[in-house]
Amino acid sequence: LIIIAISPKYKADTDGSPSDSHARHAKYIHKLMQNEFIQEGCLNFRFIPVLFLGASQNYVPGWLQNTHVYRWPQDTEDLLLRLFRVERYIPPPVPVELAVIIRPMPMSATTMLRW
Repeated sequence: LIIIAISPKYKADTDGSPSDSHARHAKYIHKLMQNEFIQEGCLNFRFIPVLFLGASQNYVPGWLQNTHVYRWPQDTEDLLLRLFRVERYIPPPVPVELAVIIRPMPMSATTMLRW
């Protein structure tokens, strides 16, 4: 998993022309991630965008807009659950054998279904 720390500085580094080596590296890594996203058929399997203070949803790259975005520090618990791949809500167990029960409908109900 790759956490993308989205901040005003990250937005400036990846959108504009790089002004220093840090910005060039940020832009380079951003392009690598975007290329991987495209190669995976525009399905996100690894990237976790996290908005830091001062950043808004508009700062999230376009190719990550359909991904769940976490806010730091408000979504700390949800982010940790995602990183550890733990579900917040455990679904009820499914029985090994499912029973299908078919009941005939009374005549009065079947006549109501006619157009």
